[in-house]
Amino acid sequence: MRFTLKEYQNKAVSNILRTLGYAREDWHGRQRRTAFALSSTTGSGKTVIAATVIEALLHGSDEFDVHADSSAVVLWVSKDPALNAQTKSRFIECADRIPTGDLVLLDKSYTDDSLQTGTVYFINPDKLGKNADFVKHTDERHFTFWEILANTIKDPDKTLYMVLDEAHEGMKEQSGGEATLVQRIINGNGVNPAVPIVLGVSATVKRFDQAMEKSQAFTKETNVVIDPKDVQDSGLLKNALALDIPDEDGNFSTSMIRDATIDFVELCEVWDAYCDEQGIDPVVPLMVAQIPNKSSGNKDTERGRQEEDQIIHTVLETIRKHWRDMPEGCVAHVLSDRATIEIGSYEIPKIAPQDVEHDHRIRILLAKDAVSTGWDCPRAEVLVSLRPAKEDTYVTQLLGRMVRTPLAQQTSVERLNEASCYLPYFDKGTATVIAEEIMGMREPRSGERSAAVAKVMLKPVTLSRNQDVPDEVFSLVESLPSFAKPAATPKPINRILKAAQALAQDDLVPAADKLAHEGMFAVLDSAMAANKHAVEKAAKQIMTADVRRLLVTRGENEASESTTQRDADAATVDDALRHLRRLITASVVNRYLSRNMQAAINEAVDGGESPSSVDITAIRAQVAALGLINVNVQNLVEDAADAQVRLWLSTKATAIAKLPDSRKPTYEAIQTMAREPEQVAIEIKTDERVDSVDTDRTPLPTEKKHLLSTPQGDYPLEARMAKNQWECATIRHELRLDTLQGWYRNPSAASQHSLRIPHKSGDAWKSVQPDFVFVHKIDGQLLPSIIDPHGAHLGDSGPKLKALAEYADKLGDKFDRIIAVGIRKGNVLYGLDLKKPNIRRAVYESPADTDSIMRLYEDYGTGYTTVPE
Repeated sequence: MRFTLKEYQNKAVSNILRTLGYAREDWHGRQRRTAFALSSTTGSGKTVIAATVIEALLHGSDEFDVHADSSAVVLWVSKDPALNAQTKSRFIECADRIPTGDLVLLDKSYTDDSLQTGTVYFINPDKLGKNADFVKHTDERHFTFWEILANTIKDPDKTLYMVLDEAHEGMKEQSGGEATLVQRIINGNGVNPAVPIVLGVSATVKRFDQAMEKSQAFTKETNVVIDPKDVQDSGLLKNALALDIPDEDGNFSTSMIRDATIDFVELCEVWDAYCDEQGIDPVVPLMVAQIPNKSSGNKDTERGRQEEDQIIHTVLETIRKHWRDMPEGCVAHVLSDRATIEIGSYEIPKIAPQDVEHDHRIRILLAKDAVSTGWDCPRAEVLVSLRPAKEDTYVTQLLGRMVRTPLAQQTSVERLNEASCYLPYFDKGTATVIAEEIMGMREPRSGERSAAVAKVMLKPVTLSRNQDVPDEVFSLVESLPSFAKPAATPKPINRILKAAQALAQDDLVPAADKLAHEGMFAVLDSAMAANKHAVEKAAKQIMTADVRRLLVTRGENEASESTTQRDADAATVDDALRHLRRLITASVVNRYLSRNMQAAINEAVDGGESPSSVDITAIRAQVAALGLINVNVQNLVEDAADAQVRLWLSTKATAIAKLPDSRKPTYEAIQTMAREPEQVAIEIKTDERVDSVDTDRTPLPTEKKHLLSTPQGDYPLEARMAKNQWECATIRHELRLDTLQGWYRNPSAASQHSLRIPHKSGDAWKSVQPDFVFVHKIDGQLLPSIIDPHGAHLGDSGPKLKALAEYADKLGDKFDRIIAVGIRKGNVLYGLDLKKPNIRRAVYESPADTDSIMRLYEDYGTGYTTVPE
């Protein structure tokens, strides 16, 4: 896999592989069929997750601890041949261990009697219609698709894994009860058998779930579901969408096309400057102009075409007027009912939606419905939609295709982390509905969450570092102890190998890979020397294979048994090595073996002997013995790997911070692969885009002295915060104190911009981001305080309170106050002062259920501030 997966993607891959493993056993063991789905929002990288799963199925994976399934055949079913072609290209791009020749677009040219193992086949149902050649016998092809599929399923040496892309498609009940082609592939049709294993992939799996639960042929397993918040926090999606909508009734289409063009041209310049500064390939932004459908009475008439041509001409002339350097031939369209369009001086070719992303000649795309679903174009940055308000669902779906980040990560320039949408025919109420659907504040009317964006802005403003706040306050906040949450399933050896690769690539640690392996080899050498006799004994056992022989004599009731020994062959020793490889990875074991073998050969040559005199099998057995002695070699190697990575990350922190944005996610991923919490820096943004109005376009309240502000020193309180009485009361209480020098609304997402406090909830690591950091000047010294207003009645209040208490226990001396605000009596908010040892002790001893947390505040809480009645 060429890509470094996000944590949520790794978790999804692991869970899918586990379920597929059980499904394979169930199929071959008792002919039990399995169905389940991967459910996640648009933009979460579902195709990359699926590609990683399939690569591990076909070729094994040390990272996910799975062996290759030599029986595996994968059938990828998608509704559209263009989507299959796009998916195949994506597999080639990211799954580098799957040979291109093993990715096959399946069609009527296929003549074998069954599908072949180790291969991924892509097909769409249109190739299987009643009149399609692929379902007929011909002189060249003696087997239909259905016979090929049946032969594959019935072959005991094959396991057919079917992946249904956009799993809601083809699962809708038909009038008359007739099965769709997708359903016939899955369930069989009375003649053909049902497939053994089905993995659905979709943003909305309700229809798939219902169909599979009704099917008597399948056992429906629990779906693998990705939390939209994890996707929002990953950097794969833009931070925000800006919706520009008229404040009053009227025809604003031309003016908004103008504004969209000016915005687009400026954005192109910002991207050019950013890419030049970062030293990366240029990002070529795309502007999408969505025109309305023809009226029902004019769909196939000359008049309808002329009206549409007039709209297109107006759009392009307006764009050209405000984009002086508009290149020739930069316009294309995806209108299904039109070929090449010639209007005035414009010749506009038609292009398939999936080809837009990689054709950088195209800068302006004319569209209707074709790009609403199944289209992947991360460089789409600006949309102007001339559709009427009643067609707002089309806009919502299209925005779901536009929220991907062009670089698959956030940038340090906030303007590049958002997409813009100009909607001249939408009113205030419609804009509110769209904004709240996209942000997850209301259920989508289409039933599908097409985008997972945390912030939709109707009147954005840019915040930068507040000039009224002293630089020392910024430095203090950025130096506060913050800790990355450890990995769910930490793998320190994989971590050091990734760190070594990254540090060497960035010229920060020369020969880092060699140093990493030598450090682990030293641990293995030490373990071998310290346990010499145990290693020799285990190696001897490996080198001899016990052979049991049973002899049954005619007329006797019992068999006699005898045991003999014979020398082990290379395959027997390799079996023993597999255990050590699983413990400390194949990379470390194989290179350790090579080093030891070469050392033995060099010693033989220096002693005047032939290299052939070296007993290679004995060396391999000796190394394999390390995994069998009564010493936890895995822990020893992992401890050394962890220590080395911590040393590298701490000593190279300043240099890593200066790397281009494109390299930052690699090191953030390495940080999160730790076994225990490790301290990381807090990076306060240099600029941030926020809204200045709520979803009803009412101006948001503002406050002073926040570290980020408008040029006037104002910080707009986001809508959720403005409605939160406790948070507003906390801010105003601290602002009333003359000692306040500045404050920071700690981002709720665990990222490099937030103060993070990891804690364990059961066996899982979670991260708390307390709401506020306030910095006061007391007796001439700047001192930070953490104030966290969080209701004691909330379900996560117990774990969050204990995490804050533990943080205060270890690091409280760095703060003036650490206060958890948890209950309200009348108009007074009460908090726990977690710098006091007796209060921390009470928190630790509490059962942490809601009632006991409430009692803590009753017994130990003191008045913090008041809330207006």
